[in-house]
Order: sequence, then C-alpha cells, then structure tokens
Amino acid sequence: MGKAKIRFNLRRLRAHYHFTPGQPQVYTARALNPIVQEFKEYIEREGVVYAAFNQMFEQAPSPQNEDQAKIEDYVDLMEMIDTQLTAAPSYGGGASDMAAAVPYYAIISRFCNTPAGYSAFTDPGVNERLGRVFNAWNEYLRSVDSTDVIYDGEGGWLSTTALNAMVQHAGGDPGQDTFDNFYVCDTTDPHYGFKSYDELFVRELKAVHRAVVSPDDTAIVNSACTSTVYEIYYNLKKTDRFWIKDTPYSLNHMLAEDDLVDTFVGGTVIQAMLASLDYHRWRSPVDGTVVKTRLISGLTHPNPPPTYYAACLDDVQDDFDVITRSQDFVTAISTRALIFIQAEDPVGLICFVGVGLCEVSTCEITVKEGQVLKKGDQLGMFHFGGSTHCLVFGGDVTVTQIMQPGKDDDGNDTEVPLVGSKVRVGKDILTVSKQT
Repeated sequence: MGKAKIRFNLRRLRAHYHFTPGQPQVYTARALNPIVQEFKEYIEREGVVYAAFNQMFEQAPSPQNEDQAKIEDYVDLMEMIDTQLTAAPSYGGGASDMAAAVPYYAIISRFCNTPAGYSAFTDPGVNERLGRVFNAWNEYLRSVDSTDVIYDGEGGWLSTTALNAMVQHAGGDPGQDTFDNFYVCDTTDPHYGFKSYDELFVRELKAVHRAVVSPDDTAIVNSACTSTVYEIYYNLKKTDRFWIKDTPYSLNHMLAEDDLVDTFVGGTVIQAMLASLDYHRWRSPVDGTVVKTRLISGLTHPNPPPTYYAACLDDVQDDFDVITRSQDFVTAISTRALIFIQAEDPVGLICFVGVGLCEVSTCEITVKEGQVLKKGDQLGMFHFGGSTHCLVFGGDVTVTQIMQPGKDDDGNDTEVPLVGSKVRVGKDILTVSKQT
C-alpha cells in the first residue's frame, strides 16, 4: 500500500441528511443499508465487541484533521461505512496517498493501533460482517455506476496528473510516454473503454511493457508483480513468533498448514509491496507446472480466521498506517492466494503468495492445477487496489539477489540492493542454484 498520511473526504453529513428547498430545513436521517444495519446491531448485541468498539475511540490518538474528528463513536463509523458503499475512490494524488485505493482503511486505521481496535478487528463476527460490506462495495466497483470517477478533471482517474502517475509507476517517463502507450485502452471512449472502476484497476499492460528479462534462463527468477521489494528472509522456520513486529515469517501460518509446508523449511521468502497505482496482475516468475492452488478466504478459513484490519501493535502515534508497518505479520493472517509451481531446475518447488490487504482483499487465481507455465504467463490478479505478495523457495536451493539499476547521491547511474528497489513485472530479481 505504501506509507501515507491518510486523508479522506467525509461525505456522511451530505449523504445521510436532506431537506426540501423552500421548506423549513428539517433534516431526516436515511436508513442504513441492511448489511450495515445488521453490523451495527451485532456490535450492540455482543458485549465484548461493544466494549471494544467503544474503548478503541478512547484509546485512539487524536484526530489529525477535522474530518476524522467528526467520527466520534461507532455509530458515526457505521454511517461512514454505509456512505462508502456507493462511492468509488477518486484519484488522491499518488500511490503514497493510501485513501486513493483503500478508503475504508483510511477511516478505520486510526483505531487499528490500539488494544481495543485489535480485539474488535480480530473478532470473527466482525470480520464476517466486514466481508459482507466489502462484497457489496466490490459489486458497486464492478458496476458501470463506478465509472463516475473515471473522467478528466480534478480527482478523476483520467486527469493528466493521474495518467502520468500510472505511467510512471509502470516504468515510463510521463514527459515522453502516454497512458495508451503503456496500457490497453480506448481513448475514443469517455472512460477509455473501462466499464467500471475495477476494470481500470486491473488494466492490462501492453506486452512490450511486461516483457520478461532472460526468458530462457531457468536459473533466473523474475518479478511476479510491479512492486517495491520489502524484505528477503532466509532459513525459514515452520513456525515462528510472527505476531511481533519485524520478526521472522512463520511458514505454517503463511501457507495455511498446507501439506507442502515442509518443503520450504530452511528456505527463503521474498516479499514485495504493490502501490495503489501499480499493475495489479500477477505473472509467473518461472517456467514450470502448477501443482496446486488455494484461496485462503477471510470469510471461510477457520484456523485462525484471517482478518482485515489487524496489525502488530506498536507505539507509533503520528502515522496511522500500522498495517504497512506489519507486512510480515499480515502474510499469516490476511486473505491470500497460494499458487504452488514446480519450476524447472534449478529452482524446484516454489509458492507464489498473493496477500490481499484491508478492503482490497479480493484475490483472483486464473491458473489451474496441471497448467504448464512460461515466464510471464498470467497467474491471477488483485482487485480494487494495491497489496503485497511473496515468493517462497525450498530449503534445498540458494537464492541470490540481483543488484538493480539506481542512482547515487550525485544522481549518477549505479547499482543498488534489491531490497528497497521498485521492480517492474518481468524484471530479473533473483538467481537460484542447487545447494551442494
């Protein structure tokens, strides 16, 4: 998602109250959507949940702006959730502006970094009801009504600023390249041919801009997503203390107790983060065959139930984006797609893990067991915004980072470490060799 100072536009007062021109201004509250109303009733019915939703307001840091100050209790929170159900995110100024893609998290994040918020957002009943909210919102984002944010103007996704930002995140130069040079679209259509907000966010790169580096070298692993490399961790353990910030990854939790977990003990994981303006499709980093796929749903996986807004608690009070600071933790608790691939030697068995964060937790797998893959073939995609992903390697191979092109302090061309680098999909990022 990228670190951000979270901003959002509170439209609750305009959306929930109305008056008739020429008559006394008597305001009438609009009823909540039945899905949100049932959510509110669940909070009020369950004593522990009710306490948590009230205490998190007491424990949360002070609001950072006037809009946040208007959400004073869980009732206001439910009303804001309801309003967002029929609102697609507008362009917010760049990938670092989290609210551009995750407006619900922008609303709720102030409370995530509190003990009561942690209790509230790990409650299975709360997650079930959040899931219903997101399903309804996602249905809206797939509808033609959501194209009202795909226009040329301030806040629109076809504004010059937005188009340039999407080109830049794809590796282009906005001074020389145009959006239609990079992405499949129809510039003669008012919405560039996108029939919904979601169609814009799963937009397809033209083949030349997702070309694979070294396609015939099976020892090279390519980037599965356009993303920023967050971490590489070696000597993976089957279980570990993943609930503490900045601790090792826990394989058994990340891979949902899969029977292939032991293959990866002692192995390596690389994690990279997608920003809201990045290309959201996943492409195979290797040649190989799909062994199996699994979708670990935040609504159906019972042990433990993955959560939408839980993160490792810390003492940072001036940055509400606690989930971004807990990337290793979320790989074990969030909705995620697992795609196991038997890659050609020397790589061997790997697992692609697509991690859906917050309300952008919809992972779509588009490959099937037994399917033969070449580097660059589509594996699936995230819907509705940015997220994070991992590649997991077995304990019988050595994984080496490939240095990436960058700039030194004087602006001269140089090589920089892979961790921290922005890499486009198909870029060569790792070399693999069999251990002797």
